[in-house]
Amino acid sequence: MERGTQRALRRAGHSTRLIDDRRAKRLIGSKLAQRWALSQARRFKPDFVFLSKCLALHPETIAEIIDGKQNAMWFHDAQWYKSTYRPDIAHVIKIGKLTQTFFVSGFEREWAALGLPAKFLPSCADAGIRPVPHAKKFASDVAFIGSGYDPARANFLLKVAKKYDLKVWGPGWEEWRKALNWSGRPVEGKQFAAVCSSSKIVLGVNPARYTADSGNTTSDRTWMVILAGGFFLGHGTPELKLMLREGDHCAWYKDIESCLTQCAYYLDNAAQRERIRREGQAFVREYHTFDQRIHNLLSSEEFHNPLA
Repeated sequence: MERGTQRALRRAGHSTRLIDDRRAKRLIGSKLAQRWALSQARRFKPDFVFLSKCLALHPETIAEIIDGKQNAMWFHDAQWYKSTYRPDIAHVIKIGKLTQTFFVSGFEREWAALGLPAKFLPSCADAGIRPVPHAKKFASDVAFIGSGYDPARANFLLKVAKKYDLKVWGPGWEEWRKALNWSGRPVEGKQFAAVCSSSKIVLGVNPARYTADSGNTTSDRTWMVILAGGFFLGHGTPELKLMLREGDHCAWYKDIESCLTQCAYYLDNAAQRERIRREGQAFVREYHTFDQRIHNLLSSEEFHNPLA
């Protein structure tokens, strides 16, 4: 996300400097990392400061860096608003309260209730993601890309695998290796695009942490899959269906039964599937990349749905 934002800012003509606070802490320790971050900010003299999680920087360091400067923070793990007991979430809240705008990819009312200046800004994808030629070794009727830390997600995919040619990509699926036709490895970059471009359907399956009423919250993988040439079939809430239209940009399901029905329908209707794939890719490229989001970040303007 940080690199994607930086590339978009540079394409828009801005000069940028990106600092990796966690890497600095690993290399030189916490105390020196604070001094290093402050020295980077003083030398660069930014007009605007964009903040990510800042997990290795103290609130006092952040306060000094953003003092007198326009700034915004963008937190993508919106579903953790209830987990204030976690040290990383507690830290994000402390930093977020220092900022002018705390953009979050969902649950903005819940974050605002914690005292944060929260505004909705959905996740997105890097404009550099593009389809690649079909590759047999990455092909399947149905694919899923993601990690296997959630048993509920695994159980959902197991039901899909009983009916369709499913292949799963990502770390942590050892327990279900055979049943899910697990590749045994993650895919990134062109290999990620190859899975999306070569599979007939790419599923979006939320972890249990995303509740049934997750509203407008969706993973950045949604946008990445579509940009990479994938036909996306995900769990649709009423709010998400207003952001990506069923039958124009992607397809939605509401439970495992409707997911299986949707898989059957679109596997049997290749022409319709390909039309939606192309139209979805064009729509996401126009409205849902980092290039469009930097306007919100720099202006503190909340996201406005182009389909509203």
